Amino acid sequence: MLPDFRVRQRDYLLEISRALTEELDLDKLLGRILKYAIEMLAGHAGFIALGDDQGRLSLAVANGLADAIQRFLESWLEKLPPMQDPQNLQIAELNRFLQQISMGNLSAVGLPLIAQGEVIGLIYIFRNYQGVFSTNDRSLLSSFAHQAAIAVRNARLYSQINQEKQRTEAMLDSAADGILILRPDHH
Repeated sequence: MLPDFRVRQRDYLLEISRALTEELDLDKLLGRILKYAIEMLAGHAGFIALGDDQGRLSLAVANGLADAIQRFLESWLEKLPPMQDPQNLQIAELNRFLQQISMGNLSAVGLPLIAQGEVIGLIYIFRNYQGVFSTNDRSLLSSFAHQAAIAVRNARLYSQINQEKQRTEAMLDSAADGILILRPDHH
């Protein structure tokens, strides 16, 4: 029989899997991902930074962090070089930086969100007490981060498809003339 906290973690992973596969609104999805990750690791705060098309990171969602810290993180993330190659991620450097700004009062764990070899972003979870995240905590967040990266990628693709659909519908609705689409064989 699994200890109580491990049963809770398993239940979180099941709930996360269900929520991530059914949610396609990116903002809601990111909020859920962060909320579940904080609860799962007994944290008190966290953030997710997402990369844009050029690999530049920006703060996408934060929970439990003061506005001043969020603004500071945002400006610091803007200074990082583009992160497109999973092999060149500077997670250790960011971990040291976060330890310095917390003056040792927080413990943090951060992992990249990678889907199909592409860096989607980063997820960080903070605890308000000193202590190291265990190997089990890192493993749990790692498996969750992979699922989250896929869900974020899917939500982004869904959003792009919706935007393209709306653009196409607007173009067709505003056309005064008829539109005819022919294949190369004139059908």
